[in-house]
Amino acid sequence: MKRLWHFTLLLSVVGILSLVAVAVINTNIIFSLKGDNYYVIPVNESFEDPLFTSLLFKKNISNRVKITSTLNTSKIGVYYINYDLNYLGKNYNLKRKIEVIDNTKPDIKLNGDNEISLFINDLYIEQGATSFDNYDGDITSNIVISGNVNTSEEGTYEIIYSIKDSSGNFNSITRKVNVLRKKALNDTTNNGYNVNNPIIKYIMENNYKDKISIGYYNLVTGDSFYYQENKIYYGASLIKTLDALYLYDNNLVTDEIKPYVEKAISISDNDSHYFLINYIGRNNLKNYGINLGAYNTLSGGDSYGNTTVMDQIVYLKKLYILSKNNNDLKSYFINDYGNYLKINDVSVMHKYGYYGSFYHDVGIFLDKDPYIIVILTTLANNNERAIINNISNLIYDYHNKRS
Repeated sequence: MKRLWHFTLLLSVVGILSLVAVAVINTNIIFSLKGDNYYVIPVNESFEDPLFTSLLFKKNISNRVKITSTLNTSKIGVYYINYDLNYLGKNYNLKRKIEVIDNTKPDIKLNGDNEISLFINDLYIEQGATSFDNYDGDITSNIVISGNVNTSEEGTYEIIYSIKDSSGNFNSITRKVNVLRKKALNDTTNNGYNVNNPIIKYIMENNYKDKISIGYYNLVTGDSFYYQENKIYYGASLIKTLDALYLYDNNLVTDEIKPYVEKAISISDNDSHYFLINYIGRNNLKNYGINLGAYNTLSGGDSYGNTTVMDQIVYLKKLYILSKNNNDLKSYFINDYGNYLKINDVSVMHKYGYYGSFYHDVGIFLDKDPYIIVILTTLANNNERAIINNISNLIYDYHNKRS
């Protein structure tokens, strides 16, 4: 019995020593992260894990650590790296947070030059830009273009191209557009009333002083010549030009509408004009003309209204700009129907108007330096065709001496 007691006592002592040994081992494990527990890294950049320290009584037990990770450096987001240690049935866990961000602004490049120069009434063609982002790839379609170029006014304009990627990184680039006026010759007849001017001389010698108004405007140099430019005339069919301008400027020309526009311009068809003015709305057409700067548009109670030389200059400047982008519109105005402006083989976009004593012809000469002619008269039934052609020839000579 005494031996058995000693044996039992011995087992108890061994058990206690074992427990003490386990406790000592567990409390002597060192398990900690190296480096920081939170990192922010740019997308597509590599991450070198600083790992951890895992020791038991200064002995490396890293082979017992299991590492799991969701990290994907090619995709923006928040990720974690987990480090799990299991020793003698006990789990130890460390966690490192990795945030992948995009803080690089997208690249943006202009198509064409950063600075371009045009002459007055040249066509400005938007060349656009391209953009590529380090994360989103090609985002050219997201470029926002702001700014405006008014090629009818001399000056320097800026077009701004802006881009923002999916992370909110912003970039922009600017194109400078210089609208220049070609140097014009000194004009001693610019007031329009110098009797040495052959055009004025023709008017005076033929006693047309109070029966005619004239306008000349060089679309390249801005050089101009006017005679009684603010005298008011019944406009007759000249309003049909505005029908076409309104529809093309507002992108309202459909396959159904196009034949009416063509006939209203090319053969001055009145029924087509009535259809179009009802389609557009008289007040809409009137306000459009006034907003362009033709202040006498549809003044009066009918569907034709009054006009002046300066009103027609406004119409034709707008026509010149719109027709550059639309061959159909241009072709309607290049016709021989009532065209008494035409000289030799020079192509002319024109529109005439005739009612009672009023006979007018206005147009754009597509010469090497395009120019506008406006001739308004009360000379109907008085050899008006020859008169208009004579003045057109005189202006043609005047223009060529100055271009």
